[in-house]
Amino acid sequence: MSNGNKSLKNFFNSNKFIGSFQSYKDIKKVNTVNDCCFVGRSNVGKSSMINAVTKTKNLAKTSKTPGRTQSINIFLINENINLVDLPGYGYAKVSKVIRDNLGILIEEYIMNQLNLIHAYVLIDAKVGVKNSDIDMFDLISEAERNFSIVFTKIDKCSQSYLSNLENSMQSLMKSYKKYFNNFFFTSTKKNEGIINIQKDIYTLSKQK
Repeated sequence: MSNGNKSLKNFFNSNKFIGSFQSYKDIKKVNTVNDCCFVGRSNVGKSSMINAVTKTKNLAKTSKTPGRTQSINIFLINENINLVDLPGYGYAKVSKVIRDNLGILIEEYIMNQLNLIHAYVLIDAKVGVKNSDIDMFDLISEAERNFSIVFTKIDKCSQSYLSNLENSMQSLMKSYKKYFNNFFFTSTKKNEGIINIQKDIYTLSKQK
């Protein structure tokens, strides 16, 4: 293992669950380090991604039932940066009231959390981009936050499909070039692309 990879491993090994919050206002009382958040449609694999990035099997609770995350869950990494797991959006089988409340929770956090320095929008590569994802790009841009797109579950896709997906997304991102940063292609199942996200978060953690 190279020294760089060892440093990454040590950095993410130091992690702890801070708590679940029903409002961005409650988060301010917890700590003052910067946030990077993970957001995406229900069942896109946010909890699996957090576990893969931290190399901690059950840090974030995963579920086969979409729509289970109904609060803002925060994980502190190396006393230095928060990984924030936002509720999934777009899941039809929760009640409209819950769906609306979760939408408000996500929107208020992204618009108002001053410590948020980066958003990772997770998209199931096989499913592709939906209107709800484009709404999220619009919200993040309106909030003047930087963001990256993380394609999940790429082990289920062919290389040519992923290449076409990236090309079409490059075109779409021209509308968001002020705030869009990177694409990440990942598979938590095969541990593909995870180190690139770790490096990105590690770099973010150096921001003051």
